[in-house]
Amino acid sequence: MAQVVRGVIGAGLVLGAAALPLAAQSMALPAVDPVGIARSGAQVAYGYSLEAATANPALLASLKEKSGFYLTAGMELSSSQQSLESNQRTSFSFDRNRFIGGFGLARRLSPTLTLGLKLDEPYLRHGRLLDDAPSRYFGDGLDLSARRLEGQAAWALNPNMSIGLGLGLARLGFESSSVMRFGVPLDPTQPASGTNPVQGLVEQRVAQSGNKLVPSYSLGFRWALSPRWTLGATHQSGLKGDLDLHAGFRDASLGVYNNDGLSQPLAGTAPRAAALLGASVPVTGGAGTLELPSQTTVGIRHRAHPMVTWEADLRWTSAGLRVPALAQVVTPSGTVTAPAELPRGKSHLGVSASVEVELGKFWTLRSGLALDQRSVEDPMTEPLLGGSRTAAFSIGAGYRTWGGELNFGYQFRQSEDQDTRRLDGVWSSSGFRATGTRTRVEGMGHLLALGYKLTF
Repeated sequence: MAQVVRGVIGAGLVLGAAALPLAAQSMALPAVDPVGIARSGAQVAYGYSLEAATANPALLASLKEKSGFYLTAGMELSSSQQSLESNQRTSFSFDRNRFIGGFGLARRLSPTLTLGLKLDEPYLRHGRLLDDAPSRYFGDGLDLSARRLEGQAAWALNPNMSIGLGLGLARLGFESSSVMRFGVPLDPTQPASGTNPVQGLVEQRVAQSGNKLVPSYSLGFRWALSPRWTLGATHQSGLKGDLDLHAGFRDASLGVYNNDGLSQPLAGTAPRAAALLGASVPVTGGAGTLELPSQTTVGIRHRAHPMVTWEADLRWTSAGLRVPALAQVVTPSGTVTAPAELPRGKSHLGVSASVEVELGKFWTLRSGLALDQRSVEDPMTEPLLGGSRTAAFSIGAGYRTWGGELNFGYQFRQSEDQDTRRLDGVWSSSGFRATGTRTRVEGMGHLLALGYKLTF
């Protein structure tokens, strides 16, 4: 038996290590509870698990105990970096940490009906770039979150088959910022013209933020093919809402420049720049629609041994990723917009797998692996939304104590290196111009949580 356990754990470590060179950071979180994190989200067919019922409401009908709940809290940490080929300078992001948390509970009302409630965070993405980052004109800050609360119900059609439904609300939060430049005329309160020429440029950060409550739902199915094999499937709805956005300037001016966008400004440009900003109005970029994609997952679980259970999931993510256009600024000379918008997502496949080993009466060890295709087109690579190929490796453990189970989960994520020539550029009085310099975009992240589960 010791050889079986070592073999399973060793295989998980090898697969995880092999995945790291392919990795990239995903906007979708596998879970916020330590059990789901340790399984890398591979649990839609995992019966007898209250945490897995967060992903598939049909699994509520398979719980052994009549009632149960879990509470969890943790951290999500992520960062990105950009390296210019021309000077080998590397720019790192900041605003890297976010608190995550959630809970789940279940109550069996009859042999055929079980009710539940869950709070989780299906999507999370954040980061701020330095003031002089190469891609700052394409967006230099993002804070996107989705917190979802759903009531759940599961019906047992027979001892081996069940269906589930979840209905609830999700709170979408969004903030984006970008750095823009504005021409400073001789008279900054009047439009630029032949008699009122542009004397320089001022650089300023502009941001917008808003939130929205939107409906959400989930559907689930579970079929125990035999005592050892289980098939599960679930569909998590997309989240879409028109945010009530508010735009404004952020921080002080980032500098003034001559018309070429590089050299020192003429004397008197700074006070004219301040007057120009005072006469300008930031406005939101368009309708402010935030759309996060739906996910459909099919999984197969196998209890290979009384101590060892594994699962493999195949996941389809729709093309429904869209974020609001970057904020604009109305100046006396007209409306100024960013050179480009953040990219839209595309549909893609993902696969995940997990192994769980029960060691005696007290300890449970878990490990998981996840791989995803690109979620944005290759030419649109940028550091805020990411979107390159994704991989993650996770580990975790559970210890039965205090009448329940104390669990810990950790996931490591690292982005595939991507090269692009569209991010670096010069913004002069004639507008933005790409230099064609190759920029390498990288990233990494960590996800960890501690939780406690009690069943009775």
